[in-house]
Amino acid sequence: MTDDKNNKLKKSFEARKVVRSAVKAQVVQNRFLKPREARINSKTVFKSAKKELQSAKQLHQSTTVSQKQLVAKVSRKQHRLVRKPSQKVVTLKKRLNSAQRLEAAKQKQKIAKKVLKKATQNDPTLLKNKSKRAIKGQTKYEARKQVEKALGQDDTLAEGIALTHKYRQAKQTYHFGKSTGKVTFKAGKGLYGVGNRLYNFTRGRGFQRTPKALQLRTKLRRSIQKRLAASKNLTRTSNIFKGLFKFGTTHIKRKVGILAGVILVVAAVFLGGMMGGSMAIYQEERDLTDSWEHFSQIDAKHTDDDNQFYSNIDAVMFYMNYRFEDYQNGNIMNPLVYVGNYAGYMDSLWDHLNGKSDNYSLTTMKALMTKKGSGYHLSDDDYQEMTEIDDENGYQELPGQLDFPIQTDNLVVTRRFGYEHNQSKMALYKSMVAQVSDSQNILAPMSGKVAITNQDDQVILTDKHDARITLTGLKNLRVTNDQKISSKANLGEAKSTSLTIKYEKYDDDKKEWFVVNPAFYFPKVTYTQVTTLGSSDFDPSGDVSKRAQKVYDYLSKLGYKTEGIAAILGNWTVESSINPKRAEGDYLKPPVGASASSWDDENWLAMGGNDIYNGKYANILHRGLGYGQFTDTSDGGNRHTLLLNFSKQNSKKWYTSDLQLDFMLNGDNPGARTAVKAVLNGSAAKTVPDLTRYFLNNWEGNSNDKLQARTQAAMNWFNYFSNSNPDNGGGSGQEVYDKYKDKIKPVPTAKELKTGWAGNSYAPGNCTWYVYNREAQLGHQINGVMGNAADWVRNYTKTPGAAIVNQPQRGDAIVFTNGILDTSPLFGHVAVVEYVNSDGSFVISEMNYGGLYKTNWRVLKKQMGMHFIRFN
Repeated sequence: MTDDKNNKLKKSFEARKVVRSAVKAQVVQNRFLKPREARINSKTVFKSAKKELQSAKQLHQSTTVSQKQLVAKVSRKQHRLVRKPSQKVVTLKKRLNSAQRLEAAKQKQKIAKKVLKKATQNDPTLLKNKSKRAIKGQTKYEARKQVEKALGQDDTLAEGIALTHKYRQAKQTYHFGKSTGKVTFKAGKGLYGVGNRLYNFTRGRGFQRTPKALQLRTKLRRSIQKRLAASKNLTRTSNIFKGLFKFGTTHIKRKVGILAGVILVVAAVFLGGMMGGSMAIYQEERDLTDSWEHFSQIDAKHTDDDNQFYSNIDAVMFYMNYRFEDYQNGNIMNPLVYVGNYAGYMDSLWDHLNGKSDNYSLTTMKALMTKKGSGYHLSDDDYQEMTEIDDENGYQELPGQLDFPIQTDNLVVTRRFGYEHNQSKMALYKSMVAQVSDSQNILAPMSGKVAITNQDDQVILTDKHDARITLTGLKNLRVTNDQKISSKANLGEAKSTSLTIKYEKYDDDKKEWFVVNPAFYFPKVTYTQVTTLGSSDFDPSGDVSKRAQKVYDYLSKLGYKTEGIAAILGNWTVESSINPKRAEGDYLKPPVGASASSWDDENWLAMGGNDIYNGKYANILHRGLGYGQFTDTSDGGNRHTLLLNFSKQNSKKWYTSDLQLDFMLNGDNPGARTAVKAVLNGSAAKTVPDLTRYFLNNWEGNSNDKLQARTQAAMNWFNYFSNSNPDNGGGSGQEVYDKYKDKIKPVPTAKELKTGWAGNSYAPGNCTWYVYNREAQLGHQINGVMGNAADWVRNYTKTPGAAIVNQPQRGDAIVFTNGILDTSPLFGHVAVVEYVNSDGSFVISEMNYGGLYKTNWRVLKKQMGMHFIRFN
């Protein structure tokens, strides 16, 4: 054998050794991950290695030149390959580097490929691996066929027991039946404990025994329950499996149950193969509810008077179950993913969804899962798989699914299960509230035995084996105590527009009832509670703010509340950008879109859905117009026509603001007029979010459409007008403010009127306290200890640069002494000059002229007893 061959063999051996070592190290590292996660990570690494190899090949090819065209030139300082003068020079160093990179890339890809192969083999969730396990061994195959035959013939528990006896013979051919002796069991018990702890440690769960809830028997029971719950038609199979399970677990408790365990495993494999498919939820019901409660608790902790948090917890639960499968909040996570437990991981996830308390910024789980580098990113394939599983299955695999309590295809939840923030306290709300109609028939969500409590509006249904549901808010009951009823039976009528639902499950191990989130068990629910943030940074464009101000001024002068006006503006922000001169599809190109002459063209206004949307939405007869997109529809809606007729009757253009607001209150159909007034006067609901939803559902008629965006916009407008329109002390004050508000910039905000600026040592709510705040807002830092208002005339020198002046200008403080204009002759009074008219009169803003914290606006002229202090 030549030296060259020896060298090649040696290099080849060393290369293989490096590959084996690297593969072994990566496989060991993968043991810290769940098999499915290890496979996904390995696949990502392999794809990256392939791309790197391709890039290395291209680079090497670009640096390769024909040997006949190269002349070697060696020098002490330089070692390069030089082509003929007409050809490009390629350095030997560059060529050697590219060759080394190519070899390294080949080796990296080879390692990644082998690691991926092993990870794929070790992933039990893959369909091909499931199939291999399902058919592995002739004995196992025959046993499964016997189970199939028995399940097709037996109907009772006794037959399930008989099935156990049939498998005693099959056990003789099963290789692990040899280890069922008591001696082996006792000797192996201690060893199992150590091995179990080591196994959990390698899986990132800490050096601890597997909790009871995660043990094989518990998992097996839950697996069977989930599979059976997936098909309500398999009642017969369900009964047999319940019998098999109870029989098997009894023997397991007596330590005789290897055989029973084998049979149950084979049966579970059979039934799992029959029902098949991946699951959206892997957690046990109690653990899932605990996770939901924890995330709602994080929402509640961050909720305050300005910010209301109601995260989309469903999206979080599906993500956590897809990525980590079965977990408990207190379990220690794989440190390669997160250092801490799953509860801490969800805390971190909440921050990424909502931002920190000093800078809240909302995003979605979809954005985090599809954004690379977010820490929660899923590959395109995984994200698509997860989305398909969630859309198809949702929570339906949980046992004890419920039917809707009313005739609907989507149960609207107005108050969700979970922690709530109420008056600086947090409490767990163990029910949920569904939206119903007054006197609507309420149906039984499940079969069970009726119990009527001392509350005359409450019914409890109990399935003695599994579940208990409590419905509160009924009247005219049509069931009696101890009556057994089937699902969808008529229980009675709704007492109001709310139905409270509490759902409990029975824990076989702890022998106790525990509450679960009822929303998990209905076919589909929609939550009306959505996250809304304070709007201190809300700054609408000039045109939008002017249009909104016009609506606010019109409605507030009629005595309507800011909460209701803000709810309407929030809806109209989405509908029309608060622009009365809008028409559906006006942004398109003419002739469908708007031209200068379109707005008064009756034919253009009358276009319907077929014209605007190319044959779609035929239910739109005439396009939506104005603030609220008043539309004529095929179901009898005629608000488009009503608006145009109302404009003709009043001889005004339909696209003027006052005309549309007048129409909304006085010309619209009676139902719509009732709904809008209920919003404006606050009788429909008390909070801005609830009023926003009510207006959307009952006036816009587009149930829950873009509710999050509408609610956030409504809260923005509420805070905007609350801060921009002070609570004046009298009618004259309001009139003055309304007249001069365009000249007063910036207007006082909640910080000047309620909170106060730093360094203000004056008594809160007094005139001196307000003037300190207002001057700070205007850029003047005045002394915080100049005494009562009357004392400021001599103590103004405590503020550097301050001076007494004869004529007022904007920003001056005006001090009233000697009791003039009904002020105190002892303490005096102080205000701020806001604007000076050409005739010498001036506008002032003041506080505590009519009571603590009450703000007032007046127009005055200079007289004796007034002193003006100017601050630099």
